[in-house]
Amino acid sequence: MTKDTSLIQEMKYNKVTLSFPEKNEVPFLKQYFSDSLLQFRISFVLVTFLYAFFGLLDPVIVPDFATEIQIIRFYFVVPVLSVVFICSFFSFFERFWQDLLFVSFLVAGAGICIMITLVPENYTYYAGLMLIFSAGYFFIKLRFFFAALAGWITFVVYNVGAIFFSDASNTLILSNDFFYASANLIGMFAAYNIEYYARRDFYLNQQLDEQIAEVDHLNVNLEKIIEVRTKELVLAKDKAEQSDKLKSAFLASMSHEVRTPLNSISGFAELLPTADDDDERIEYVDLIMSNVKDLTALIDDIMDISKIEAGLLELAESEFSLNELMNEIIKSFDTNEFVKTKSLKLIAKNSLSEGNSLIISDKKRLRQILMNLVGNACKFTNEGYIEIGYQLYLNEVYFYVKDTGPGIELDKQKNIFDRFMQSTLTHSPEQQGSGLGLAISKSLVKLFKGEIWVESEIGEGSVFYFNLQFKKGNNSTLTFVKNNNENMEYNWKNKVILVAEDVSNNFLLVKKSLRKTEAELIWAKNGQEAVDEFRKNPNIDLVLMDIRMPIMNGLEATRQIKEINPSIPIIAQTAYAMDGDRERSLSAGCDEYISKPINLKEFIELIAKFLEKQTG
Repeated sequence: MTKDTSLIQEMKYNKVTLSFPEKNEVPFLKQYFSDSLLQFRISFVLVTFLYAFFGLLDPVIVPDFATEIQIIRFYFVVPVLSVVFICSFFSFFERFWQDLLFVSFLVAGAGICIMITLVPENYTYYAGLMLIFSAGYFFIKLRFFFAALAGWITFVVYNVGAIFFSDASNTLILSNDFFYASANLIGMFAAYNIEYYARRDFYLNQQLDEQIAEVDHLNVNLEKIIEVRTKELVLAKDKAEQSDKLKSAFLASMSHEVRTPLNSISGFAELLPTADDDDERIEYVDLIMSNVKDLTALIDDIMDISKIEAGLLELAESEFSLNELMNEIIKSFDTNEFVKTKSLKLIAKNSLSEGNSLIISDKKRLRQILMNLVGNACKFTNEGYIEIGYQLYLNEVYFYVKDTGPGIELDKQKNIFDRFMQSTLTHSPEQQGSGLGLAISKSLVKLFKGEIWVESEIGEGSVFYFNLQFKKGNNSTLTFVKNNNENMEYNWKNKVILVAEDVSNNFLLVKKSLRKTEAELIWAKNGQEAVDEFRKNPNIDLVLMDIRMPIMNGLEATRQIKEINPSIPIIAQTAYAMDGDRERSLSAGCDEYISKPINLKEFIELIAKFLEKQTG
């Protein structure tokens, strides 16, 4: 039996029964039935007709046994074949058709074997059995395995009848066995190859269909892929153009920033010899030194950016006092022109006592970050105050710089820390700068393995946050904020708190703060999510609600949650603490109000007040 070896390696099938694994066998049988049904019906009609038609010759050929043979034909075999044919027009036939064909083969073959037993000397019936073999193997579409099994069973039936129930000679039996065995072998060979190639064609068509489906799928998605690639190219092009514009703006800004102090230095240096008196000369020198200081700071920023890009900037650790650093920064802005001309108030909120704030970190770079943030706040805040402070959480310090300035638009908050960004924004002349301060601050915070982010609302000011890891100073007895939490020994293992907060770092801060309490936290990233989560979770015991959030603000979310459950305690949080915020929060339904940056001890005690009340 010749087969394509490469195909056999691909096509998995049982070499005896030719059956596929079930995954392919079921669809193949369905296809085989559909393709074979018409041929089966035509062949079956012919077989049944010929089986009955030869009955007309029985009285002529074997008059002594004509009655018995016709009973076999017309009362047994033909009715069975006719019933099977009629069944082929019913839906259930597909499930049993191979079984019914197998039975039909045996019935027709057994009928002729009985006829041969009755008249062993008449070759007409031997030829009839050969026709049954031919029909079973070739025409009625009985599968190879069933056809072979039925053929050899019929062969055995013939021999049993011929040997035990007839007077045929051994020579005749052996002669007929030779022909019947040959007919079975030839039929098996043919049926095997017929079914094998039918299955091969099915398998190849199946593979082809899968390939066509894959091609169709690719064609369907090709436009989407092209569209995505086109968008990526457009974005890359826009980014390149934006980068080019930023660099052009940066160069223009640098030209302005460098030339401005150089102009003053050069101009007043030329005026020095013409000064009328010492007071005027001192004034010129002071102005020259002030501009030299500005120019040096600009050069330092450019050098820092270059070092950061080259990966050469490293932290230099030393021991210093956090409180002293904060006080130094406040003091350094006493002579700042923005602070003086706008009468701004600078406030330092130190969470540790004077003698209890020694840490080991890079003081120079930490000071640089805070100076950049405070300098920006002073530049853009026209009235009010700038507040700087810190809190300790575990082994991290969280710093903040809060101002009462105009705020930053939401779409600009995402890019506020990008390099040269300030160069592209529209500011008044006194607010212009190199656009490097925040970019440098972000890079330095990353060196500290921390993160920096901003919360801002137009007309209500901004709060810049950043955190960094540190080591406790050798002579310090730092009292970590976490100890307050541990000492209070709150256990809220069975309590569920919904935290509505759009800034991931702020949620992380709450999560770390409440870690020891074992309370279960659910995070909602906007007001709408907070309302949805509250509807889904009836077991929520308390809500921490940020007031300024996208999609739906905290005040509206509070109103909707209180409509669902008026008794649920809600604590409002805000980074701005503007006049009227507390009143608006309470009137919206909040039960308490706390302003950011949050004092952990007060925060925990405030939550405890409500949760302990529920337990009590």
